[in-house]
Amino acid sequence: MANEKLLNAHSTFTFDCHPGISCFTDCCNDVEMTLYPYDIIRLKKRLNIDSESFLEKYTSMEFDEGVWFPHVTLKMAVNDACPFLTSNGCSVYEDRPFSCRSYPLARSVKRACSPENQEAKYYLVRHNYCRGHEASRQWHLSEWVDKGDLNIFNEMNSHWITIYTILKSYSFEATGMNVNFFRLLFCAIYNSDNFRLLMDSCLTDEMNISNELKEKARSCDIHLMQVGFAFIHYCLTGESLK
Repeated sequence: MANEKLLNAHSTFTFDCHPGISCFTDCCNDVEMTLYPYDIIRLKKRLNIDSESFLEKYTSMEFDEGVWFPHVTLKMAVNDACPFLTSNGCSVYEDRPFSCRSYPLARSVKRACSPENQEAKYYLVRHNYCRGHEASRQWHLSEWVDKGDLNIFNEMNSHWITIYTILKSYSFEATGMNVNFFRLLFCAIYNSDNFRLLMDSCLTDEMNISNELKEKARSCDIHLMQVGFAFIHYCLTGESLK
């Protein structure tokens, strides 16, 4: 059970997490965690595997009620623990997903179809089992954001929210979208290595994706994600992504 407190730019809170705290790694067990596209990029690079192998081994697809497009969640190991949890803690700590690095903060974003119009708020989340809140170390909100390197994740996730907002409102059944196209959209979002192989065959001049961006996307997953989002935006709206 958790409670939340809205924070502002001047807020402070006390929290710490290390092996000396009695609940250390308790939050790494039996948890449902959404993985965002940038999370997958960071994790598959950390593990030195391709995106399809990562998706197959470490993720599950979940559908929210009334939403035709899935989100991806981290698949727990057979003992219901995070697959990256070891006796010494997190084995992918430097590249851990957004939800892990932001805790005890949660970021709520008012959805909009452009990143500049999104409104974000931070909340302090407190679970009953977490003893980290009893620590004496004090943080300003901005300090925790900097410590967790959250700004780059926020930037990448803002672009994803733009696309997911369109996906949620799109009528899959009414438009008669076929399974192959559905798979291509999924690939453009989550399976970056496969989408790179398909990029030249599915992009058109009408999408107004610059040659410079396409060239960067051949070797950079972040730029490839931007190309994928632009592709999806055009396919579902008929408009080029600005």
